[in-house]
Amino acid sequence: MRVPQPVRRIVSLAPSLTETIYTLGLQDRLVGDTDYCDYPPDAEKKAKVGGAINPSLERIVALHPDLVLVTKSLNRLETVRALAELGISSYATDPHTVDEIITSSEKLAGVLGVPEGGAAIASDMQHRLADLQRRIGALPTKRVLFVVWTQPLISVGKDTFIADALHRAGAVSIVDSEQSWPQVSLEEVARLQPEFLVFAASHAETTPPTVEVLATFPGWRILDAVSNRRYAVISDAVNRPAPRIVTAIEDLARQLHPDAFVEKPENGRQKLEKENPAGNQQLSSHDCLSPRDPQADGRTSGGGACAR
Repeated sequence: MRVPQPVRRIVSLAPSLTETIYTLGLQDRLVGDTDYCDYPPDAEKKAKVGGAINPSLERIVALHPDLVLVTKSLNRLETVRALAELGISSYATDPHTVDEIITSSEKLAGVLGVPEGGAAIASDMQHRLADLQRRIGALPTKRVLFVVWTQPLISVGKDTFIADALHRAGAVSIVDSEQSWPQVSLEEVARLQPEFLVFAASHAETTPPTVEVLATFPGWRILDAVSNRRYAVISDAVNRPAPRIVTAIEDLARQLHPDAFVEKPENGRQKLEKENPAGNQQLSSHDCLSPRDPQADGRTSGGGACAR
């Protein structure tokens, strides 16, 4: 079915799409979302249509949406087909990388009639990721285990947007799997010895056992990352293919590569120029410019001594 224009009433069936709607500033058009749409907090106030897997078609119909937003990785094709039979249009996204999240957000903005908003979001995300690459791009990557769940131990596959997010943060997952959510044996993790364990914040607090308790478990205690307490806990935004994922990437990069975010101290000349922008204070003998200094501009004598 074609997307009706203009789109005035939207139902979102995925938390990531709900976040994107808010980022675009279109929350007034959002008339319903799922039980799991909890960010930003205002999203919890919207009419609820149930879960993403089995939403209530009756509730959706009652909201009279112009468009229902779905994502292929979470929602079912049966839901889309049922909506079509009821004469309700849907629009699906399916990003698998950070770049695809950017493109997907931009395309969605166009569908909703606010292409300039999508362009602004894309530009901001690309700028922040480029700055991150400038800081950490030349640094050795950290080998990590992203922990989705501990019992059983579940991580992420190499072709997921989370694995790409890890890469953007200067890390690489030790799990090399084609599955999106592979179950991993603790013995294999012990053999591979990740440098860091990475958790989303809500999992670090609620996953049994908690991060703090892991060190007391014999199976986990043999991991160097556990015995040395090398944990990185980042925003739950890492779990959602929405613009906010860049914040989680930046957060992880700072924890894995802290030295890349330490501002370099100013040298004497930079400090002097900042304190005296008009240049009305005399240079001391320690602030002399070398005759080879490209910024000397002829202000030194041939011998390199300061002009008095």
